[in-house]
Amino acid sequence: MYRSLYFKIILILIIFVTTVMSLVGAILLNGVSSYFADDFTTQMDAAFDVNSELYTYLLSSLENAESAGALEMTLNAYSGVLGLDDYRSAAVLDENGTILAVSDASQMFARGETVYLTENILSVMNGGSGREQRSGAECFDYCVRIPPHNAVSLDVQNASENNRSVLVYIRDTKGEIQNLNWMLFTIILQALLLGMVFAIVLSFFLAKTITSPIQSLTRGAQKLAAGEFEQDIDADHNLNLHAQDEIGTLTDTFNHMRLVLKNTLDQVSGEQKKLETVFFYLKDAVIAFRDDGSVMHLNTTARDLFDKTVLFAEAEAAELPLEKTMTLHALLKLCGVDDTPAFRETLQHDLSRDDGEGHVIHEVALKERIFDVSLGNFRYIENNGEHAGIITVIHDVTGRYELDRSRREFVANVSHELRTPLTSIKGAAETVLRYPDMTPDMRESFLSMAVEEADRMTRIVGDLLVLSRLDNQRTKWEISTFRLDSMLKHLCDVIHTDLEEHHHTLYQKFDPDLPEMTADKDRIEQVFLNILSNAVKYTPNGGKIMVRAVSNASYAAVSIRDNGIGVPKEDQPHLFERFYRVEKSRTTGAGGTGLGLAISKELVEAHGGSIRLTSEVGHGTEVTVILPLKSPLADAVLQETDSADAASDSAASSERD
Repeated sequence: MYRSLYFKIILILIIFVTTVMSLVGAILLNGVSSYFADDFTTQMDAAFDVNSELYTYLLSSLENAESAGALEMTLNAYSGVLGLDDYRSAAVLDENGTILAVSDASQMFARGETVYLTENILSVMNGGSGREQRSGAECFDYCVRIPPHNAVSLDVQNASENNRSVLVYIRDTKGEIQNLNWMLFTIILQALLLGMVFAIVLSFFLAKTITSPIQSLTRGAQKLAAGEFEQDIDADHNLNLHAQDEIGTLTDTFNHMRLVLKNTLDQVSGEQKKLETVFFYLKDAVIAFRDDGSVMHLNTTARDLFDKTVLFAEAEAAELPLEKTMTLHALLKLCGVDDTPAFRETLQHDLSRDDGEGHVIHEVALKERIFDVSLGNFRYIENNGEHAGIITVIHDVTGRYELDRSRREFVANVSHELRTPLTSIKGAAETVLRYPDMTPDMRESFLSMAVEEADRMTRIVGDLLVLSRLDNQRTKWEISTFRLDSMLKHLCDVIHTDLEEHHHTLYQKFDPDLPEMTADKDRIEQVFLNILSNAVKYTPNGGKIMVRAVSNASYAAVSIRDNGIGVPKEDQPHLFERFYRVEKSRTTGAGGTGLGLAISKELVEAHGGSIRLTSEVGHGTEVTVILPLKSPLADAVLQETDSADAASDSAASSERD
């Protein structure tokens, strides 16, 4: 309450009124005292002027043998001139201050007593003036010397002295002034009380006039602080009439500030939501750590990656949220990094570099996947202070890692597959050259082996070229329309010799109304020929192979099933990888490059289809291929043809012009 603006304004007005009335009262009372002092002195100066009647009579009274009585009669006779009353008395003194005569009804002097020697009396005794009125004195007094005339003797209490002067002394007790001052003081006090009441009432309305709009502005500012920016701030100034004064200007400024804050916060909120959306839906795991190593933010991917089972196995820690269990130290530990002072120094050095790359921990294995962990600096504001934290981006590089590994394996396998036929060819050629006298049959055998190995190497190189073209999307597709059943029957006739060699039995079961298919016939034949060759190759002699084909309005499905050796479950997910071969198949002498199924998968998917394999060891394998009746490649090839024709026509037209 005592700190409120109401109280301060009321207190200020009360102090103001009190100060003004006190000053007015002091000036007024002092003025009255000064006026009466000046009036008293002026009146006495006029009365005791050497040319005045009173002065003349006083001189005459001194000549009288009964001078004391004559002096008293003179004083009483001129009491009106001297203003003698109950508050003012006159006395005649000798040079020693003894009272010789007094005015009638005097209550201040008694004949024969010695008067109190005031400064005026002493001044006159010493030949000076006795008319000075000093502030703060208890009374007004005036003293004047009446000199002897013609050396007349005075009889004072039956004793006479010659040639002596007397002093006439007038004293005023200020009783009248005090009564007047008290009356003025009472009036001033009453006026002060009334002024204080008026000041309180006035200050109440004044304070309300000033504080009401300020309170409204305060409420508006509180709403702004609470985030309410929709409603204008109304200062309720001058009975809700908007005034062009300081309060009105302040209100306009607050409303302008409200709009600016609203727009700014909307923009900041929008940008924050964008950043939060990007942050939380990034495929990479992102974690922001404070300067003390605790988690500040983490996105959904990070939550899924760093669950409690990965972080801590202890049961008590598993009940804590991820934000409590995850720290920068724990993350570094998961990454296989010792959080030592030396590492921290290296980390700070990398984070402070100008290239902005930060510190990267490569190929961290988590949850059977491979990640690169990048650490960088970021600034944040917390507890009204700026801090330096560390943000980590955990990028899944499993695909790149697997690709690099596949490339390494690819190079190793290609080197192995090409080295084998080259070694055989070189060995056969060296043998023929070394033994020129060998028999024709043996020479033919070695040369035939060299040709077979050269054909094998040609097939490997051809498969590699096919995969390279598929990878680079440079394959030239020959789209045509053909009957699927006719193509399958033709392929069965092609492998008839291999079937007889292994004593296999081939069964064919096709829907009678298989529709025509629009695709690259040669590539589709290559797919099914690879699958049939594998079925013949990996089925023991005397096996059974079933080829079935069904269709609907949009797709055709072809399955090739055998009762061969089968594929172990752990190998099945990798059968369509390049150069992948089941180890068991290598021991059977079946051989192969491991590219057939990989090429088949690439060709089928390029045609918009899918391929799947199911197998059981000892019970055979079934490969199912699903193809659209009209491949998307048909439209792509048609568009390329049209573009090429248009370009050719444009070029021809330019040449004619």
